Amino acid sequence: KNIQCCEIDIKGQIHTVCNLHGIWGLDGGDNSARFKMSDIIVEQIKDKEKVLLAGDFNLKPNTQTIKNIEKYLTNVFKDELKSSFNLSRKNLEKFPGYATAVVDMLFVSSDIKLLTHSCPQVDVSDHLPLICEFEVN
Repeated sequence: KNIQCCEIDIKGQIHTVCNLHGIWGLDGGDNSARFKMSDIIVEQIKDKEKVLLAGDFNLKPNTQTIKNIEKYLTNVFKDELKSSFNLSRKNLEKFPGYATAVVDMLFVSSDIKLLTHSCPQVDVSDHLPLICEFEVN
């Protein structure tokens, strides 16, 4: 529902860093509101270099909504995570889908040189953190 994009000057180069909280819903699938969300995201990032986009997208990574974003940015954790939730804080009996739900994602443009990325299993939220280390030239 909300996206924030900031332009940050690092060593004379502009980096666009965006974070968002996507449209909520237990289904995690595509719908017209989520297609509009991806249109807005793409409009914000499509003509920019050095882009980082991260957040709780509230939908599954194999949706057309995410594929629209992947036309412009690389999904850093694509197919690596089983869940992006801290399962110790979720009621898996009532909502077993959390155990296999990846809703938190991190994207970078092709001109960002990734050094490392990780998703530590720490208890700081009901979501797990996504950490990315990249090189700034």
